Amino acid sequence: MNETFNLTRFLNLFKKHTAEQYKTYLISTGVLIGVLILILGFISYSTKGHMGAVVQAAMFVNFLFFSGTIFTSLIFTDLGDRKKSISTLALPASHFEKYLVAWIYSYVIFQLVFLGCFYAIDYLIITISNANAQEKMELINVFSSDRKVWVSFLVFAILHSICFFGAVFFQKLHFIKTVFCFLVFITVLCLLNPVLLHSIFQEEVNDGIPFNMVGLIINKENIYIEPTKTSYIIAATIAILISVILWISTYFRLKEKEV
Repeated sequence: MNETFNLTRFLNLFKKHTAEQYKTYLISTGVLIGVLILILGFISYSTKGHMGAVVQAAMFVNFLFFSGTIFTSLIFTDLGDRKKSISTLALPASHFEKYLVAWIYSYVIFQLVFLGCFYAIDYLIITISNANAQEKMELINVFSSDRKVWVSFLVFAILHSICFFGAVFFQKLHFIKTVFCFLVFITVLCLLNPVLLHSIFQEEVNDGIPFNMVGLIINKENIYIEPTKTSYIIAATIAILISVILWISTYFRLKEKEV
């Protein structure tokens, strides 16, 4: 198989994937829309139309993370089936072209579809709620820097890279196994973080959440150290690097499956 990237071959592969999976993707989109209507509608009803920006932001982030990770974990499902994996791996396309189709669908197209669905349903619910309400609710802008909802896109990049790698690494139960490994990693990180902070500051640690403020007890007084802007920039840079490393690792793991 020629490993050089060929645009025509890539577009043909993209069209083939779309033709084979569009029904599944349409059904999945329909389920997403239905769940959004159900949950956002219930919240709006239970709060008597007072679904503010905080609630909208929370729903956006939770739905993005949950639906996005599930969708990504299933993007390489055919590789877990022997019969389907043979036809998938034998497709007349390079490793990178197959990888790129899966990445575009699970990362780029998913986020575009999710944004469209969320805003359409959120706008519908807000419009209905404002019809007879004295206090009008405003549609949240997820790209605004006021509430920092845009950070969720950075976090989603990390979650996507983890689930994307897990989708190729594990043969079965991709989502469950990936989440389990992720939770184990987070648990170990939370347990080691206070120990690491104590060794750095040589003081008793009162609060040490990873990538957040640090609480120290100095002379029986609680002192909290807030992260600086530089710290956030460093954390964001590290997050991007981790995502890129995992995306690259997924590509090479996919090549191993086709050897």
